[in-house]
Amino acid sequence: MSSPSAGASSAASAPTTSSGWDINETPRDQLTGGEFIGSIGYPIATWNVASVDGNDAELTLLESPISPIYYSYTGTGEPVMQKDFLLSADPVVTNGKLVVTMKLNPKAVWNDGKVIGADDWIATWKALNGSNEKFAAASTDGWNQIESVKAGADAQEVLVSFKSTYPDWVAVVGDGPIRAEGAATPEAFNDGWKEYKDSYFTGPFKVENWDKTSGNVTMVPNDKWWGDKPLLTKITWKQIKSDGLAAAFANQEVDYYDIGADPDGYSQASSAQNSKVRVAAGPNFRHFTFNSQAPFLSDVKVRQAIVMGLDRTVIAKSDLAGLPGDQVPLNNNLYVASQNGYVDQAKATGIDFNVDKAKSTLDEAGWKLNEGTGFREKDGKQLDVEFAVLGGVSASENEGLQAQKMLKDIGVNLKLRTVDVNKDWPGVLVEHKFGIVAFSWIGTPYPLRNIGQIYGGTTKDGKFTANDSNFAQLDVKKVNELLPQIDTEMDAAKRADLGNQAAQAIWEDVHTLPLYQRPMLIGVREKLANIGALGMARYPVWQNVGLTK
Repeated sequence: MSSPSAGASSAASAPTTSSGWDINETPRDQLTGGEFIGSIGYPIATWNVASVDGNDAELTLLESPISPIYYSYTGTGEPVMQKDFLLSADPVVTNGKLVVTMKLNPKAVWNDGKVIGADDWIATWKALNGSNEKFAAASTDGWNQIESVKAGADAQEVLVSFKSTYPDWVAVVGDGPIRAEGAATPEAFNDGWKEYKDSYFTGPFKVENWDKTSGNVTMVPNDKWWGDKPLLTKITWKQIKSDGLAAAFANQEVDYYDIGADPDGYSQASSAQNSKVRVAAGPNFRHFTFNSQAPFLSDVKVRQAIVMGLDRTVIAKSDLAGLPGDQVPLNNNLYVASQNGYVDQAKATGIDFNVDKAKSTLDEAGWKLNEGTGFREKDGKQLDVEFAVLGGVSASENEGLQAQKMLKDIGVNLKLRTVDVNKDWPGVLVEHKFGIVAFSWIGTPYPLRNIGQIYGGTTKDGKFTANDSNFAQLDVKKVNELLPQIDTEMDAAKRADLGNQAAQAIWEDVHTLPLYQRPMLIGVREKLANIGALGMARYPVWQNVGLTK
């Protein structure tokens, strides 16, 4: 994605037009009020979403109406400054170090009336920067690259100084600060959020009631809110297990249903009264990871031939049968197709479905077809490749069978081994007990942030050591060469070019093979506006959610 700069997208809190989402986008003056009922699948154990125990997408969505969000996002992942909280953010690089000067809206207050200020930002940085391991922070990414946080001319001017340049700085500050008292000590951060504390929150809504028996949470418009008045008169979050959501939506018990890749759920939501299934390209994508240390997969020619032997269009249509949305291959490891910066690397490299080319590539690599078995051999060994099937995961099971059939046509014997997900996942992945394995990655508005975690490693004394999340254990030399530039380049266009140079190298070396970008399918009541399938956006701008007149 294009990294933000001084001229990055910033606007008032009205929704921004974007082809990346399907949210029934409607101006506020064309909407009226009403109630909204969402869901959460489990009891709330902590209200601190920045902690390990609270790091969950459902809880983050639930808390978004009551949290200080400094940047929202469009459906394609472009950041939009929320001026109810942040008036300006000025990034300046001096002597190779980035300093972001944030001017906070002086009207922005916590629910007890305390003005949000530099002390909140300082406490947040100290809790999340990783210097004190007693803080059970869900992630230190970005925060650990900050050298200091301090007040500027006054408490509503905050200076965030990085150790070097940091092009994805909006990803760090975008979710706003934690209330200083809630991050003052490890005890406060880890244990002090088990009860709801109104003074730790702010936003267009506030919590009216948290029923611990039912698990339900009720929110109403916040009388302390200084921005545009919320249109909704009430938000209720019901505790409902995921396997009961389809029926609950069909029965009008909830107004919002994240369908996922469930054809039955889609069918139920599509036939529900007064309802609409919103469809957008989601951030999730299915892929194959190739273990470069597994038998025969150390040869890049074998990996490339396997790519060319796989018809990913057929796999996508099979996995997504019964679901709407584009069922086409995803051809970039770093960017999803709905993001700015996406380049079709299959087209750029010529490494794509082509059975004849796959066969000739294996021929060139010395793998000759045994007419008797139908599989290829070299040095007396048959070209057997193991595929770890995640038992009970329908997509994985289907992908294994589809790939096995396709690869037989080029002489590769794909041997399926079923893994007990409840016992052996993610162990099979982190312990590299696979040849090929399929699972989903979740994309973000920051596709070039920390790509070294998945695609990088270090080389010492001629020996490459893969980073922990580099499950392919593959040394993509071009990526490691480009990483220092990608991590620090502040010019958006130059950085996107560097990113796609890395993406091309990843594709050519066949570290992983993206299959397709999953559609985001959200069932909502038909009259609900400015909420639905959000694409790369994480949550709606809640004060603008309402009903069409």
